[in-house]
Amino acid sequence: MAKEVEKQEKPSKEGQAGDEPPRDQWGGHCDFLLSCLGYAVGLGNIWRFPYLCYKNGGGSFLVPYIIMLFTIGLPLFFFELGLGQYAGIGPAKLFGKLYPASVGVGWGMVIVAFLVVIYYNMIIAC
Repeated sequence: MAKEVEKQEKPSKEGQAGDEPPRDQWGGHCDFLLSCLGYAVGLGNIWRFPYLCYKNGGGSFLVPYIIMLFTIGLPLFFFELGLGQYAGIGPAKLFGKLYPASVGVGWGMVIVAFLVVIYYNMIIAC
């Protein structure tokens, strides 16, 4: 006779105080990459960037822009992305856990993201 192996179920963590439900994960690498691309390339890059180039000297504006992009913009973007992927929590809780005095930075990020969403919705609606 074949032996049947019974699966032992772990006790459910639902209902315990202080526990949060598990967060969703990305379906694949392509989903994550396209989401990051949509986050990084917004309406400001498409509508405002050509205007800023024209106003600030054309091609000569691109040199400091690209230098600042590679020295400050991309490292901060990857830092924020890495922290979020590693911790698996939102910015409001993440910065509070890293350094309790910086909890305002996390909430500031949430508020700025909310205001940008409202601003973009108003632009698209007009």
